[in-house]
Amino acid sequence: MSLAGKVAIVTGGARGIGRAYATALAGAGAAVLVVDMLEAEGQATAEAIAAAGGRAAFRKVDVSSQPETEAMARAASELFGGIDILVNNAAMFGGLKPAPLTDLTVDRWDLTMAVNVRGPWLCTRAVVPFMRQRGGGAIVNQSSISAFGMAGMLDYTASKAAVIGMTKACASELGRDNIRVNAIAPGGTVTEGYAEVMGEYAHLAAERAKGTQAIGRQLGPEDLTATLLHLVSDGASLITGQTIVVDGGKYFLG
Repeated sequence: MSLAGKVAIVTGGARGIGRAYATALAGAGAAVLVVDMLEAEGQATAEAIAAAGGRAAFRKVDVSSQPETEAMARAASELFGGIDILVNNAAMFGGLKPAPLTDLTVDRWDLTMAVNVRGPWLCTRAVVPFMRQRGGGAIVNQSSISAFGMAGMLDYTASKAAVIGMTKACASELGRDNIRVNAIAPGGTVTEGYAEVMGEYAHLAAERAKGTQAIGRQLGPEDLTATLLHLVSDGASLITGQTIVVDGGKYFLG
């Protein structure tokens, strides 16, 4: 599954799932622009990829900002010669604490939607002209099984459901440009953000997986990378508008 000659942008690439995605893309031969607000960790991810023999650079970008996402796309093109792949992984999650819908503040709702919904749209909007220049491309949006209904985090759930709708609409519109758009909806994946949300209950992840999943092993970021690599590869040239659920069989929603 070679991505030699391809150029990828991974938002939220500093740590967790995003870092795993960036590392896997680079390992398959793509040049990767790691994008995040976490400057030190993002730079460390890019340096680790380079140390392993890959090509990577880091840019600090607020994905909810149109000027910054447009500058991001220009930077990827200038550094590596174009854009073939966009992974819209950046999201508000780790800082969100479960709360009844009546306790959610308007400010929290607006911030979650700005990053989780406006962000993927702005990033997609920014890269499309560059993908058209290359004759096509692949976009993968990060959704979540939360999109199918998770009590206690209405803002996050609504944002991830919006990502699925956005994926289908963009796939329909961009197919004529040979740009494919798909989504991955992971189950609960053990990352730094997961630990922040789960708090003192994070250590129960393995036991929860045994009781709630058909394949009773907790998910880690590395369990998602093969799905990503397939979706951005030539082997998936007729797959678009789809949401791939990777959750160990907790919900049979695919």
